[in-house]
Amino acid sequence: MYRLPDTLSEDIARLGALARDYREGKVETVQFKAFRVPMGIYEQRKDEVYMVRIRTTGGVILPGQLLEIISIAQRHRSDLLHITTRQEIQIQNLSLEEVEPVLRELQQIGLSSKGGGGNTVRNILVSAGSGISPQEVFDTTPYAMALTTKLIAEPDSCLLPRKMKIAFSSGDTGVDYAAVNDLGLVAKIQNGQRGFKVYAGGGGGSKPSVGWVWFDFVPASELYVLAEALKKMFSEQGNRKNKHKARIRYIFYRLGAEEALRLLREYYQEAKTTTPPFEPGLDAVESHPVALRDVVPAPGYEDWKRRYVFAQKQAGRHAVIIPFIHGNIPLTGAAGLENVRKLLHFASLFGNDTLRFTTTQNIQLRHLPEEALKELYALVREVAPEASAPLLANNIVSCTGADTCRLGITLSKGLAAAVRRELLKASLPGLDRLADARIHISGCPNSCGQQLWADIGFAGKALHNDRVYPGYQVYLAAGRTDTPHLATPVGNISARDIPRFTVRLLKAYLETENYPSLTAYLEREGRQKAVELLAEYGNIPSFEDDKNYYFDWGADTVFSIVNRGTPECSAGLFDMIELDLNHIREHRKTLERETVPEKVNTLLYKILYAAGRMLLVTRGAEPKNVADTFALFLRHFVDAGLVADTFRDLVATAGAQPSSDFIPRREEIDSLADAVIELYQNMDDSLQFKNVQPMPAEIHKPAPAERTFRDLRGVACPMNFVHVKMQLSTMQPGEILEILLDDGAPIANVPGSVRNEGHQVLEQTPVENYWKVVIRKKI
Repeated sequence: MYRLPDTLSEDIARLGALARDYREGKVETVQFKAFRVPMGIYEQRKDEVYMVRIRTTGGVILPGQLLEIISIAQRHRSDLLHITTRQEIQIQNLSLEEVEPVLRELQQIGLSSKGGGGNTVRNILVSAGSGISPQEVFDTTPYAMALTTKLIAEPDSCLLPRKMKIAFSSGDTGVDYAAVNDLGLVAKIQNGQRGFKVYAGGGGGSKPSVGWVWFDFVPASELYVLAEALKKMFSEQGNRKNKHKARIRYIFYRLGAEEALRLLREYYQEAKTTTPPFEPGLDAVESHPVALRDVVPAPGYEDWKRRYVFAQKQAGRHAVIIPFIHGNIPLTGAAGLENVRKLLHFASLFGNDTLRFTTTQNIQLRHLPEEALKELYALVREVAPEASAPLLANNIVSCTGADTCRLGITLSKGLAAAVRRELLKASLPGLDRLADARIHISGCPNSCGQQLWADIGFAGKALHNDRVYPGYQVYLAAGRTDTPHLATPVGNISARDIPRFTVRLLKAYLETENYPSLTAYLEREGRQKAVELLAEYGNIPSFEDDKNYYFDWGADTVFSIVNRGTPECSAGLFDMIELDLNHIREHRKTLERETVPEKVNTLLYKILYAAGRMLLVTRGAEPKNVADTFALFLRHFVDAGLVADTFRDLVATAGAQPSSDFIPRREEIDSLADAVIELYQNMDDSLQFKNVQPMPAEIHKPAPAERTFRDLRGVACPMNFVHVKMQLSTMQPGEILEILLDDGAPIANVPGSVRNEGHQVLEQTPVENYWKVVIRKKI
């Protein structure tokens, strides 16, 4: 398992304090959101209902941990656990009051939600067959665990321009998800040495792309170097101002692939001088002798065994897929939940390494002996009554969709259930030939359902004739082997027609034997068949003729997109800039209509306050109150010469005498707001101010010192590193910065992060219960 970061207790305490302040109206929504989302806490579709996304690297979780998660969720009144397409598990439908205690209880069992959302390094994927597949090159699980431990402990992993996703492939089924993540690592052995073929910049969502080949082979010892190089390039070159163009692939689009790879190799060479080599600790697989009951197999056992049981490379051991429809584990219904507990207790009899979440939102059991299968099947039938159905029917992937996601357009889970029903109803001959086929559904154009990496993929959208109705973009034939390519769009279809469309397309494939796989068929003859079917389903009846087309699957009201919310996943520190910018604009509009002097004065002060706070985050400054906001603005912008010294008196007055009459200074307030907005407009992607000449301020500008000093005791990770990073950004190459840091996580993390950015740590000295660190800015 990965190791929890040393800062986790502090992080949870801070989240709890912010949550209390948020409930009491002391902090704004965006400020709270900027901290909770990187901690893996998302608000669901319904206001003030939250979920906790738990990091489980490669889907690895101990049976005992999952049993504890069930108990934790029940204690805090959750009614649902959900397995995600990134091999994590979510506790859903929590009140905000329950979140902090949930996080503390998860910490006690060795689990964390940190990095589950926001602009962070997300949960790392590992091939489902890693460690057990007879075809794998080597087991990549220990590499993913070690990389997780390293990255989640580093403050700059939570300060990226956007999310960074990593995936390992064990090489048994080609590149698979490694080709469509920001960093993809495919197991490879060259000259007897373990290593990886490396992809960079892959991803779905807007302007999707498979990754570019960064290295054909890199020794496994350089795993940390690869991650640090890409993370640093992303941090310095990524677009922080426009979150819609902030993923790593946009660096490749902007610079061109050749230049981006050249630059990335420069970062790699630099990281080799500062990053320690990776040394894996490979744990042996546990094997527990177990006394098993002699069980007469229930009906359907042979079909189940043929479809859901797979031989491992370990002689006599088997892996088993346990289907959980939509990835859901309901916590209501005592009998059903007790059966899940029995299943987990049974798995634990064979050791700790017996359970993983899959990217198809199911549970995989592993390391089971042949003689355990009959007893297991009896348990599986109680948990999943249709567990012996053809695997494809129980393997349809969907994101959570508009049921709970604020970005969801359509009810993707409802569609997945409808497709499943149609498949089972059709009883297509030869359906077992499609055990490895992938049908993926997303409830919006984003790729949480990974529709671009499927044989048949659907992305939710609103379609319309004389009125709006739920529909989907159809994608076909992703290439997941050694020449990866994304699925290609072929047209739109109403949600109502998708189950029939899917069954007819699969039936056409099963009736031909000219193609080795469904993918091969859909790349050729099947594409034309799909286009013909889409044309056939293109004539949508009017609302009066058939209302069903205007209701989404599982909905009891007519389809609408008016309740679509604002995104949670991109929340970060820099959203606060846009918040204050919008405040300035809104207050100015209100001022145009307002004539009551008291209200005019209040609006002017609000504009002044928003202008003062707007860019403080770019300096790593966190005001404790209103007066502190204006004091920090004076220090970081007026004293620094970024804003004219003529505004000093106005800002000082606002901080010391907020009830002053600001109406005579209306023009001055407008000018200050314009100056701050202009600074923002001249800020580059890394949030540094470019082409801005410092204003003269001879009287008030502090005299240069031999070294700059910052006392960061009491400042928790990662904000202590933010302060250091921002301070260094104002200094000249070769200048000296002296800082004081607390013992523990701050001294363990900040100096390393500083070195990773290319600066030199000259001194690191303990002083009583804190540390003095001396840094020379890189030349």
